[in-house]
Amino acid sequence: MARSHRALVEALLADAAAAHRDLLTSLPPEIGDSLPVDAQGITRAIDHIGVAAGLSAAARAQLIRPHAVNPAVLHARVFGGAPLAAETVIGAFVDGARVRADALVTLASCIDDEQLVAQVQAVLIDHPLPLPDGDNGGSDPFEALRAAYAAQEHAAVLLATRLDAINAD
Repeated sequence: MARSHRALVEALLADAAAAHRDLLTSLPPEIGDSLPVDAQGITRAIDHIGVAAGLSAAARAQLIRPHAVNPAVLHARVFGGAPLAAETVIGAFVDGARVRADALVTLASCIDDEQLVAQVQAVLIDHPLPLPDGDNGGSDPFEALRAAYAAQEHAAVLLATRLDAINAD
C-alpha cells in the first residue's frame, strides 16, 4: 500500500531536519550560526503537495519563484562572497518564509474550501516572522524564525492530512 501524503511529508521534513543537523555539525560555529533554520523540507513538502493537488510543474515553480530575489541572493550578486550582516541573514530567511507561507495558503485554496485556508492562515499567524530590521520587541529573531518555520511545517502536515482525507472519501 502506498504511503499517505502525511507520512511522505513528515518523512521529507524529518530527512531535511536531519540533513540540517548534520550540516551544522560539520561547520565552524560562526558559519553555523548564520544557518538557524533550513527550508529544504518545507520546500520539498510544498512541491509534493502541489503534485498531489494536481498543479502543473510550471504552477509549482511559480509558487517558489520569488526565492530568487531574497536579500542574501541580491547581496551575493552585488558583493560576491563578502560576509553577510545578521540583518541580511534574517531578512533572507524571512523573505523565503514569506514565499513559502504564500505557497502554503495557495495550496490550501487549491485543495479545499475556505475552512482549510483559514486553518493554515491561523497556524502561520500564530507564529509571526521576525522583523529583519531587528526591531522585534526584545525577542530573539532567530527563535521567532525557528517558531515560524515549525508553523510552516505544521501547515504542510495539515495540507497533507487533508489530501489523505479527500483521497479516503
